Amino acid sequence: MGRTLPRALTGIAALALAGTSGSALPAPAGPAAPVAARTPPVSLHITRSLGDSVKAEYRLARPTRALHFAPPLDGYRARDWKSLPGEFRWVREGDGERIERTDGKPFARLSLDIPVRYSALEKAYAPFSPFSDGGVLVYSGHFQACPALPCKGTEPLAVTIAAEGETIGVGGKRSANTAAFISREEGTNVYIGSAQPVPTSGFLAIVDPALQPVLRDHLLESLPQSMRDFAAIYGPLSITPELYVSLDPKPPSGTSLSSQGGTLPGQVFIHLYGDGWRKPIRLGDVVWLDWFFAHEAAHFFQRAGTNDVIGPDSQAWIHEGGADAMAALVMKGRSDTERSYVTRRIAEARKTCAAGLAEVALNAASRAGKFDLHYQCGMLIALAIDADVRRGSGGAKSLHDVNRRFFATVRAGTPWNGRSFLEAARRTGLSAPTLATITAITSQKLADPARQIDTMLRQAGMDPAAP
Repeated sequence: MGRTLPRALTGIAALALAGTSGSALPAPAGPAAPVAARTPPVSLHITRSLGDSVKAEYRLARPTRALHFAPPLDGYRARDWKSLPGEFRWVREGDGERIERTDGKPFARLSLDIPVRYSALEKAYAPFSPFSDGGVLVYSGHFQACPALPCKGTEPLAVTIAAEGETIGVGGKRSANTAAFISREEGTNVYIGSAQPVPTSGFLAIVDPALQPVLRDHLLESLPQSMRDFAAIYGPLSITPELYVSLDPKPPSGTSLSSQGGTLPGQVFIHLYGDGWRKPIRLGDVVWLDWFFAHEAAHFFQRAGTNDVIGPDSQAWIHEGGADAMAALVMKGRSDTERSYVTRRIAEARKTCAAGLAEVALNAASRAGKFDLHYQCGMLIALAIDADVRRGSGGAKSLHDVNRRFFATVRAGTPWNGRSFLEAARRTGLSAPTLATITAITSQKLADPARQIDTMLRQAGMDPAAP
C-alpha cells in the first residue's frame, strides 16, 4: 500500500512480531526476507545495549559523499540521530534529506546514536514504540536509505540486529540475541524484548503487561471480532496476523488518552500514550478503539483481495475511506453504543469533508497536506455507494459486492484508481445520478461541496441530516 499512513485521532498506534525462541511463526506477507548472499550497496547494523538508545551503523559497499533518505519526517532524524559532534550534518533535499560529512569527503561507514523513545510524526509511523517492560518495536522503514539519488525511501536495506539477552521478532520468526532480514517497500516492525506472544482467535498478540486487564481483554477480542466479521463476507485470510499493543512507559503527568498505529503486511500495531491510560477506563469511553481495529482489519482484507496491490496517496479515498466504511457497516450490527458511535462518525465526516473540500479538491488533498480528507470523504462516498446499490438491488447487493468486483479487476491487472473503482460500482448497480455526483466530488474542485455531498447522500437514499 506504499507507505500506509497512520492517524492520531485520539486513537491509533504501534505493535511488533512474536513467537517462541528459535521457532517460526506463520509468516506474514511482508517485507522481511532472507538476506541475500551478495554484498548489498547499503547495510544497517543495529545494536541495542542497556539504556534507552541504540547504535545504528551504516556500511556501504562503496564510499559515497552522502546517504539519502525519504521522506524527511519533519526533521526527526536531524534531531535524534547523532553522530560524532561536527563530523556529519543533515541537509534537506527536495522531498527527502541526506546526511554528509561536514568536510565533504566520501565515507563508507556512518555510526549514529539514537534514543529509543516514542515520537509522534506527521503522516508517518513512529520510529520506536517502547513497552512498559523494556521491550520495543522498531520500524525499519525509516532506516531505509540510498547511496545515490534518486531515492524513494522504499529501496531494500539489509539489516542485522543485535540485542544480547533479548528475543528479536521479525518476518514471522523469533530468534535469541541476533537477527538478519531485508527491509523493503513499506518496511516492517521489529520486536525486541522478552514478552511471550498470546495466541488468540486468529492472531498472535503481544500486549503491554501494564495495560489494565479489562482493557487488555477487550482489545484481545475486538480485533478478532472484526476479523471474523470480514472473513464471513470476504473469506478467511491465508495468514495469521500479529497484533502489538504498547503502552508508553513514561507518560507526562496529566496527559489524556492518545494513540497512534496502523497496519503493515501481516501486522496490526497500536501505541497508547498519555497518562490517561493508567487511570480507570470504561469501555464505553474507548469505543474508538473498536473503530480503529475494524478499520485496520478491513485493510487486511483489502490487501488479501488485491494480492497486496493498493493505490497511491491521491487515490487513498478508496482504501482509507473504504476501510472506514467497512468498519461502519460491521459496527452497525453490534451494540447500541457502537451504532451510536458510527452515527456520530458519519455526521462528523460530513462536516469535515465539506469544510475541507471548500479549500482543496479531493484528488489534490494529499499534496496539500490534508490527507485525512481521504478518510472522511472516502467513507461518505463508500457508504453512499453501499446505500445506492442496496436500494437498487432490493438489498441483494452492497459495498462488499462492489469491493469484491474491484479487487478481482485489480488482481487481473486493472490499475487501482478511482475510475476502476467506480466502474466496478457501476457494474454492481450504482445508479447513474449517484455515479455522476461521486465522479465530480472525487475529480474536481467544488464550488459548493456541502451541497454536492448532501446531493450524493440523497441520491443514494440517505438522509444528510441524520446519516
